[in-house]
Amino acid sequence: MTALEIDKALYDIHKAMYDECQARLNAVPAENKSERKALIVEREMYGLCNRAGLLWHTTGNREGVLTTRQHIIGQILEKYPQLREVYTGLDEDEKKMFIAALQAEIYMRDQIVNGYYTEYEAAKAAGDEKNIFELRIKIGGCENVFKAWEAWRAEYNVYPGMFTEGLR
Repeated sequence: MTALEIDKALYDIHKAMYDECQARLNAVPAENKSERKALIVEREMYGLCNRAGLLWHTTGNREGVLTTRQHIIGQILEKYPQLREVYTGLDEDEKKMFIAALQAEIYMRDQIVNGYYTEYEAAKAAGDEKNIFELRIKIGGCENVFKAWEAWRAEYNVYPGMFTEGLR
């Protein structure tokens, strides 16, 4: 399996989740405002995994995007010695596969989702029901994508079970 095939597979997983959520949203009557809001927030988390994690908005070819993702992960891996050790022991082709398989999730967890967990704990401590509601959906949406990506990595034996160190 190539890095581009991995990249495409993870995109397809996210896209199916986004489309399924959009279909659920389309089926909810306009007067069900809370349910619609929850689905909109969930859908946007699927979109965020694509835009921020997979860098799908980046113009150019996917090889170029994988190179950009490789630069991004270099800074983040300093925080996670176990992941850094695996990565530095790989040859160039394997590094591209690692990037395609894991960078989006590492980035999303480190830069976005861990912050949501911190905000969630603060909202719980403050009894802020509105933020608790929204943050549960944000965290849940991202975690849904992460679980689906991990299931795919496990099925195809592409760096499964890598998130044990400091990443929620």
